[in-house]
Amino acid sequence: MKFYIVTPVLNSLGWLQRCVYSVADQVREGVEVHHHVQDGGSGDGTVRWLEEWCRGHAHGTGYSFSYASASDAGMYDAINKAWARVPQGADVVAHLNADEQYLPGALGRVAAAFDEHPEAEILLGSFVVVDASGNYICHRRSAQPVRWRSQTVCELTTCTTFHRAEAFICHGVRYDTSYRALADVVFHRDLVNRGLRIVTLPEMLTSVFAVTGTNLGWTDISQREWEAELARLPWYVSRRHGVAQACNNLLRRVADWRCEPPQEYAIYMPGGGQRQVKKIRKPTAHWGKRSVSPDSE
Repeated sequence: MKFYIVTPVLNSLGWLQRCVYSVADQVREGVEVHHHVQDGGSGDGTVRWLEEWCRGHAHGTGYSFSYASASDAGMYDAINKAWARVPQGADVVAHLNADEQYLPGALGRVAAAFDEHPEAEILLGSFVVVDASGNYICHRRSAQPVRWRSQTVCELTTCTTFHRAEAFICHGVRYDTSYRALADVVFHRDLVNRGLRIVTLPEMLTSVFAVTGTNLGWTDISQREWEAELARLPWYVSRRHGVAQACNNLLRRVADWRCEPPQEYAIYMPGGGQRQVKKIRKPTAHWGKRSVSPDSE
């Protein structure tokens, strides 16, 4: 199965390197990966590093790499530009931010899941949440998205969402670049509204999401866009936002009760060329007050 993974970046070289390493080591029998990084014109050495990495990995066996560096209208514009380059023959399309990583063997598990679920147009997995030092905060299971909750709650997390390429190209939903921080919520809402066949696999941990303190979704810009979006929606949709959020959190917890708790995870750390295994002493699906989250319980 051939994967096309896109990553937007701007002045985040340290995070990007770890992200790239985590994609490059996914190759195995039956899994081919092309990773494209769309840089917004970084000035921190990112472009130089991308040039070097590309020279060694542009056309590998099972793994290939490309990048582009140009000014853009923000992260979502960068992703749309990268998605416009989906190569012929791709089977799965996905988006992984620079401060996120795939867990070992994640794409192999996704490939197997698509084979087991030929009806799926989108596969939704689960993820581990870590702090800026890579320390465990919690893990978050996926819950089956439904239209009424998705109007105000982002039920598809970017780093665990995988699109069957044929359906992705046909339905044509892309990020609305009029939003600076909320476009992922609108994007995923549009996918659910279109009735795409989403298969949710809460037991399938695919990714690591890092709470860096600069996550776009938790900025003042995001808060202002949320307020404007809630005001724009019909009053009965806005009024049930709290209920939708609580329901989504409850369903995530229920899904976790049905799964084996994770005992460890392996991630790339700064300056490291190999993954570091981190043990989980007290697995929990409760995000709570240990970090800021737009959907924390």
